Amino acid sequence: MYRRELLGAGSIDKISYTSSIIDDSEIFKYVIITLIAHVNELERISVINSDVAGRIRDALRDIWRGGYEQGKLTGYEDVHEYIEAELIRRLGSIGGWIGIGRSRNDHVTTAIRLRLRRALLDLMLTTLRLREVALNKAVEGHDKVIIGSTHRQPAQVTTLGHYMLYLDDLTRDFLNELMHVFELVNKSPLGSGPLAGTMVGIDRFREAKEMGFDGVVDNTIYATGSRYFIISAASIIVNYLVEIGRFINNLEMWLMPQLSYVSADPSHLATSSIMPHKRNPATLEVFRARIGEAVGHLMAMYSILRPVESGYQLDLQELTRHLWSIIRIASEGLSMFTDFISSVKVNDEGVKESLNKYVVTAAEYAEVVAMREGRPFRDVYNEVARGLRSGTRVGLDVNNALMKPVHGSSNPSLITEHATARLNEVRELTGRVNSIINKLDEIENKLLNT
Repeated sequence: MYRRELLGAGSIDKISYTSSIIDDSEIFKYVIITLIAHVNELERISVINSDVAGRIRDALRDIWRGGYEQGKLTGYEDVHEYIEAELIRRLGSIGGWIGIGRSRNDHVTTAIRLRLRRALLDLMLTTLRLREVALNKAVEGHDKVIIGSTHRQPAQVTTLGHYMLYLDDLTRDFLNELMHVFELVNKSPLGSGPLAGTMVGIDRFREAKEMGFDGVVDNTIYATGSRYFIISAASIIVNYLVEIGRFINNLEMWLMPQLSYVSADPSHLATSSIMPHKRNPATLEVFRARIGEAVGHLMAMYSILRPVESGYQLDLQELTRHLWSIIRIASEGLSMFTDFISSVKVNDEGVKESLNKYVVTAAEYAEVVAMREGRPFRDVYNEVARGLRSGTRVGLDVNNALMKPVHGSSNPSLITEHATARLNEVRELTGRVNSIINKLDEIENKLLNT
């Protein structure tokens, strides 16, 4: 529709090649919401009268109720062209009023921000659920001994609860970053036009408020031509997933029969087609592989963005499918991972067997002796090392070794105290996120159904 008067009809193969119709299913709802808010503003500033505005709104809502069927969108450059063409088909030329005061550039980035902020809120809830499960598991396993490793070698005794607080520390930091990037995303670019604004006197702040944004993206070039908000969201999600992948490696190692430190719900395991004894951690392996895919999607996003000048180019269209893929990998994978964590139990016999094999409290013993006897630590360290070399088992009692006084250590009483306090934090934050979601639901329902 857009190209016809200047360039003539396009060829279907080329339009299909450059079209974003497949990916636009992610933002269809938010494209409609953005257009309705825009029509409302055009009516308020008397660019269109109430009758025209009402007819366009009704048609937009009817298009929304009809759903997104890719088959009927064939031949269009994107969902924006399809909707405008459909408005004109239904209403005649008055449907063309939808194009004034906006560009596809500010329109699409508004729809992406609307979609992304909901995705971030949903991911917050998923992540908060992981925190809740990990913290409850920390309380449950506050004194359940695990042999921690460095360099993939037996290192020190700690507990499952201590490792669960490690997972919570990581997830807590991720949530803080998600909340920060939500603030970055939750600003409206609508009214910025293609680059330098529009001659129509749109109140961008009023439009932003109507859609539940906290404010506007000030500079119109930045509003339409930057994807910093996308790459910021994608990068922090992938950063977190990479760290989760590292924790998966610990779980997989603990599940090995050679160690057998933990067990998990059999529903997360698979067996071999030929070896009936195998118990493979299938869900962990698939999630870890998909984390690798997420890294690849992020690298693709950087590669797409890097050569593009400030301002809109069609390259940016190709960016968003990678964002949705990353969010999908995170959402599905973290839900599965949370369920896995909820089922983890320490195998005391497996841990005991390793404690009989490996001296893992020598460091604690050396520290205690140095302090008790007033001897330089390195002298005691060397003495202990010589004993170990000659085959003498030197170490502190396991339970005493756990009772470190320092903040954040393996001390079981500290683990219970910290986990309990953080559970209250999780409940409070979950309530805040749900409150934001409920508010946005009201805004979206009002625009789509009033």
